[in-house]
Amino acid sequence: MLDTYVISQLGLWALWRVRRSDGGLGFPRKSNFAKDEGSGFWTPEMESAAYSMEKCVLALRSDLREAVIQEFTKIGTQRQKASDCHCCLSTYKSRLATAYRELLGYLNDVAAEVPLPRREMEAQNVEMTA
Repeated sequence: MLDTYVISQLGLWALWRVRRSDGGLGFPRKSNFAKDEGSGFWTPEMESAAYSMEKCVLALRSDLREAVIQEFTKIGTQRQKASDCHCCLSTYKSRLATAYRELLGYLNDVAAEVPLPRREMEAQNVEMTA
């Protein structure tokens, strides 16, 4: 049940990450005339939750971070994603399970305003060089 909360937050984070990559200027999911009232609306609370999850994901160990990024932002089967992470499927699933537990703890730390591990800076340096 706790994984469900983390997974829902990661889903929101993945949407935020995609919006960030194209500046929020991508094609709409539906045409304007077919939208329900309030659909497609990105609230400040959603922005804050997604940014908190970004900090938590960046605080993960690199192998766990890569598994989470593959699972939530890339297209393909889990077997393909495991191959992209250079591991077997069972290792990939184990990394995801470990990441979910760590992310739940990090989300609690963020809520309690406890500093996250310093891997955040290591991740940013890796992204800048890539």
